[in-house]
Amino acid sequence: MIKTMSKLPYFMLTAALAFSISGVAEENDGGWISLFDGKTLNGWKGYNDAEINGKWMAKDGTLHLDSVPDSKPYTNIITEQQFDDFDLRFEWKIEKGTNSGVMFHVGEGPPQPYLTGPEYQVLDNEGFRNGKGEPVTEAEKTGSHYAVEPATSDETKPIGEWNQSRIVVKGNHVEYYTNGVKTADYKMHSEKWKGQIANAKFSKWKDYATLGKGHIGLQDHGHKVWFRNLKVKEL
Repeated sequence: MIKTMSKLPYFMLTAALAFSISGVAEENDGGWISLFDGKTLNGWKGYNDAEINGKWMAKDGTLHLDSVPDSKPYTNIITEQQFDDFDLRFEWKIEKGTNSGVMFHVGEGPPQPYLTGPEYQVLDNEGFRNGKGEPVTEAEKTGSHYAVEPATSDETKPIGEWNQSRIVVKGNHVEYYTNGVKTADYKMHSEKWKGQIANAKFSKWKDYATLGKGHIGLQDHGHKVWFRNLKVKEL
């Protein structure tokens, strides 16, 4: 895949060192790397070096965003380490009305991580309303090929219950899973994908999905969200 940001080579050289001193442990089970130790934010940083400002915290074994609507500027966080091909697994729960997300191949520099990193949406599918007070489209709900294709099915659990999600990236091939069911399957930079992106909001984002390697990011969209059991295996 294409890599466009001049910042990447430096991070590629330093990622292993940065992660090794972060206190996040590599598990013995098949090469899985734990991204959250349940007690600290070691291994995570504010996007574009933003101050986390106490909004993100390790609490009761969860990585918790304690945010409220209109609490701007939003504070997104990213892993210190970067990943290319990987299998990412994580659990999450939300409150009513929540909008959040998990992004991959994120590069720092642009004002928001979603300008580079494709997103796995984390959303209250029924209760969330946009700035106009309207529900989102089917292609913007949890487990979709975000803002491009609807999820094959809605596999989310009731608000307040834990969900299990998975993102698998092999080259340009991407799969999303929600509670054990594959809900999205797409190939970045294919002819089909290029046509879809040209007709989506991403058409104006020149760095979107171009890096080929980057950080994993968690989104602050002004709502409370909880994550746990975040782990990744490089493929």
